[in-house]
Amino acid sequence: MIAFRSLLIPNLVAALFLLPPGAAAQETRPDTVPPVELEPLSVSVLRVPFPLFMVPFAVSAGGDSLLTRGQPRLALGETLNAMPGLEVQDRYNYSQGDRLSIRGFGARTQFGIRGVRVVVDGIPATLADGQTTLDHLELGTVYRVETIRGPTSSLYGNASGGVVRFETGLPETAAFRQDLGTVFGNNRLLRLESSTTARTGRTSLGLYLTGFSYDGYRKHSETDKLFASGTVRYQGQRDNLRVVANFVRLEALNPGSLTDSMIAVDATMANPFNVAQQTGKDASQGQLGIAWGRSALGGRLEVSAYGLARDLFNTITVRVIELDRVAGGARVQFERVTPVANLPLRWVLGIEAAVQNDARRNFENDQGEKGELTVDEDQRVASIGPFVQLSLPVVSRLNLLTGLRYDRVQFTAEANLCEGAELRTAICQSNRTMDAVSPSVGLLLDVADPLRVYGNISTGFETPTTTELGNRPDGEFGFDPNLEPQRTVSVEFGVKGQVGDGVRYEATAYSAKVTDELVPFEVPSQPGRTFFQNAGSAVHRGLETGVSVRLWQALVINAAYTYTDARFDDFTVDDTELSGNRIPGVAPHRTQILVSYQAEGNWYVTADGEYASEMPVNDANDAFSPSYLVFGLRAGMRRAALGSWSLEPYIGLSNIFDVTYNSAVTVNAFGDRYFEPGPARALWVGAKLGFGLRHDR
Repeated sequence: MIAFRSLLIPNLVAALFLLPPGAAAQETRPDTVPPVELEPLSVSVLRVPFPLFMVPFAVSAGGDSLLTRGQPRLALGETLNAMPGLEVQDRYNYSQGDRLSIRGFGARTQFGIRGVRVVVDGIPATLADGQTTLDHLELGTVYRVETIRGPTSSLYGNASGGVVRFETGLPETAAFRQDLGTVFGNNRLLRLESSTTARTGRTSLGLYLTGFSYDGYRKHSETDKLFASGTVRYQGQRDNLRVVANFVRLEALNPGSLTDSMIAVDATMANPFNVAQQTGKDASQGQLGIAWGRSALGGRLEVSAYGLARDLFNTITVRVIELDRVAGGARVQFERVTPVANLPLRWVLGIEAAVQNDARRNFENDQGEKGELTVDEDQRVASIGPFVQLSLPVVSRLNLLTGLRYDRVQFTAEANLCEGAELRTAICQSNRTMDAVSPSVGLLLDVADPLRVYGNISTGFETPTTTELGNRPDGEFGFDPNLEPQRTVSVEFGVKGQVGDGVRYEATAYSAKVTDELVPFEVPSQPGRTFFQNAGSAVHRGLETGVSVRLWQALVINAAYTYTDARFDDFTVDDTELSGNRIPGVAPHRTQILVSYQAEGNWYVTADGEYASEMPVNDANDAFSPSYLVFGLRAGMRRAALGSWSLEPYIGLSNIFDVTYNSAVTVNAFGDRYFEPGPARALWVGAKLGFGLRHDR
């Protein structure tokens, strides 16, 4: 594993030397108790800024520090807590990544994220084929999260059961600030981090370094991670520019999933086969993104581009996978308001393109070592998607938002083990092309200040990923000719609004019809390897409610309840009728609540709770993961001022009542290995020491 302690600690200590001479003599204004505010009322997840309560779709915003501070930053669910419609299964397995699903879309994934589009700092984390890995997302830098729930292919194209947009690295208003932080706790948790920000005129800079080490609750779960990110922002009168570069190195072991009988013996154990085969991954990734915007031609022009390189050595139970990936993309859009019959028509016209080139080599797994070479091929994906979006106040208090997009995704695979031109052409090339036209339309009626009523019809288009297309149970080369993209048509109705200054609420009901739903399965000869097939059709229905309450300028309560009824509508496997069964990996009922109190003197205390109902774990619905209820508690101080310095100590306790539960499941696993136990009660302690210089007046 990475010896990050020897690499990072000297860098963090050296960061202190960035402090200018005589720094301790500088003065800053004392940090007073901040006002407690709900999330801002504007969102950008719809490609352009919109008032939150004037969007005729299920859109939420959160992730502010008031509700996330004091976290150990172990899992994605900490950032997405109490957001309706989202289900995060925190695996605490960094070889596989957390599972994120929206309205049941994305529940099929065995690693990474599928079915949900993810954007980080305006740069797609979702690749051209629809797969997403978030190794490069450092949770400690996230300051805002926005989501669209439901199919949004009219805006984002492939892999759009919903969208999650992360913003990181909030620049300081001070001329200079340096923070050094650490968190340590049970299961040998250790996090060291450095944040350096500076601002001069219209330009701000940020440098973030993190070292993370965690042995995990279960055996064979050790993880080491190094992360570095740099940002440059410029905000001019007509132009704005953002450049983001990051690098991550991750080594993580994979304990695998367990049967319920294994958990009864020892919930901390790893699957013996995973240990014998030394499953895990070693990944390095570098990424660069640039976004530029300019006021021009009476509107707003935005251009962005990104590129990444990824090197992966992944040991699964039956294979050793070597992957060299180069990917990138670009987006151009123009926004303008044009009067139409004395009404302001706001229109956005754009095009988005992405490419993905994977050099893949698979070997037999010989107890963690490379055995016989079984696959040596190059996989390429190219996608393009022009889109248009229109927004118009049709009549007084009635707003229309509609969009249309065309997507074309081309998959190509070429094997390198073939010899001879005729053989290569006939056998060793494989091509698939998938396309779709995706419209959406929504209407919102502004009944009164506390009440907005909306409805929409939207569509989704989701291709299988290269891995899902290439994993064929018959062992043949090339992409599965029978695996098709899934398509979704959704109808949604909801209400949202704000009551006074302290209460915001939303409630949404929806029904989504899915054709050719992508379903995972395993075969006895290759346990631990996932294959995919299409269900005839499925229906996702549900209800989502969320509320944020502010009391006395010091107490904030966020609560969310989600009901998801996702079922196969027409699905038969080997003459077994599965129609009417629930789609596995989705908890029908989920409730989250988060309460935070900000006391005098900057002290705070935050409590959270989560309930998830029993969920099926296979298509037959004859095995289930039990329901659970877990609570957490944390407390600390927000930037206690010590002259030019500040201190932020905190302490936390997760799973207070030491509940035995499954934090994630492996859908349709062979041998009843469905369950991934969550951590027992765990304590963490952290602190951040900071120094800041304010601008001269």
